[in-house]
Amino acid sequence: MTLQFRLTIALVAVITTVVTVAGIFAVTSAERELVDGVDDFLVDRAKSIEDLQSNAEAKSFVQRDERRSVLSEFLAEPDAITQIVDPKGQIIFAFPISLPLEDAEIKIAMQKDENPSGVTRIRKSTVGDVDYRILSKPLPRGGLLQIGRDLSEVNDAISGMVRAFLLLGLIGIAIAILSAWVLASQLAKPIKRLSKTAEHVARTQELTAFIDSKDGDKEVRRLAESFNVMLRALATSRDQQKRLVTDASHELRTPLTSVRTNIELLAKAKSIDEKDKELIIRDLKTEINELSLLVDEIVNLATSTGFKSENFVTEDLSVIAQEVAEKFARRSGRTIDITSSGDSIRDVQSAAIERAISNLVDNAIKFSPEGTDIVITVKNGTVCVRDFGIGVREEDRDQLFERFFRSVDTRNLPGSGIGLSIVEEIIMRHNGHVFVKAPENGPGTEVGFTL
Repeated sequence: MTLQFRLTIALVAVITTVVTVAGIFAVTSAERELVDGVDDFLVDRAKSIEDLQSNAEAKSFVQRDERRSVLSEFLAEPDAITQIVDPKGQIIFAFPISLPLEDAEIKIAMQKDENPSGVTRIRKSTVGDVDYRILSKPLPRGGLLQIGRDLSEVNDAISGMVRAFLLLGLIGIAIAILSAWVLASQLAKPIKRLSKTAEHVARTQELTAFIDSKDGDKEVRRLAESFNVMLRALATSRDQQKRLVTDASHELRTPLTSVRTNIELLAKAKSIDEKDKELIIRDLKTEINELSLLVDEIVNLATSTGFKSENFVTEDLSVIAQEVAEKFARRSGRTIDITSSGDSIRDVQSAAIERAISNLVDNAIKFSPEGTDIVITVKNGTVCVRDFGIGVREEDRDQLFERFFRSVDTRNLPGSGIGLSIVEEIIMRHNGHVFVKAPENGPGTEVGFTL
């Protein structure tokens, strides 16, 4: 079942419910008003007869001739049934037809009181196939006056209203179905477009098929914006993957070429002295180590996005830096000094920040001469790692954090040029920035970040 169809059903159900409730209320109200009008007529007629009776002798009123004389003006054109019951509960006058008596009405008639206090009763009764509204009112010194009014006109009016409401309701529902279908179509149009775009992207892998986020209601616009954000994220991820594959293939080509050349040389040389052989084998080992290191760095770069799902916690950067310093001091045997000052407590992804500081320290160790120290400074959210190596040329500093970049002075040294690009990615995710600069005094380079 499509969204448009479900929306149409929902809208039609709501409109049908409203029309039905309104129709029932209108018919019920009209019926109540008409019945109240009949009741008012019965009360007025009973009062008129009572007034006539009060002007005649009480005894003579129960005589047939006198009754006809008194009631003659109401009997000429009978618009209601008039019936009189004597104190014995017997019908002594009924025109033009008699009305059925209930036990309660007979009891009222048998009450003999000069000033009857019985309550006037109005009820509905069926005589033959005709509905009547009957008023029963006690008479002085006993007896009962009953006035009945045919409800055929009321029933016909109500039936006419019901038929009219049914017809109008059906027309209204038909119009509602059409209107609801059109409205649902307009509401579902952005969703359909989103669905088609998603199918198009899945089929063609075209990640630039953005949706106009200015069309539709607020919720639909937000959905379209979210979809566009997802497409941009996927496009960025795919570009990064392509770049990684391209850069990795480029960086792997050089050591692989060297390895292949040395192997071919060993295979083709019929006689080679031990010294040359040892040199070739040593070159092979060096290249294989470079390949292993490069592969490790590529894997680290490819998996660095795993830090994105890590939760942020409050950590002291100096504590993380101290742990990293101790770990690399044990591994390398270098002296790694650390100084800290100020407030360096930040909300960070601790594993990611540890990785960033580790890459900075590992980079400093690679490009520092044996026997030199590494200095880590943590101050007010800034982590700076200094080495005492050959330094970085000023024209190379802007490219130092680019993936696979290596300056001319360090191309013969171990490394892949990936570590600092991972640092930059992590720090940018923390809304921080990276830096590289020359020390104020002495050789080396200072590389770090600020959060």
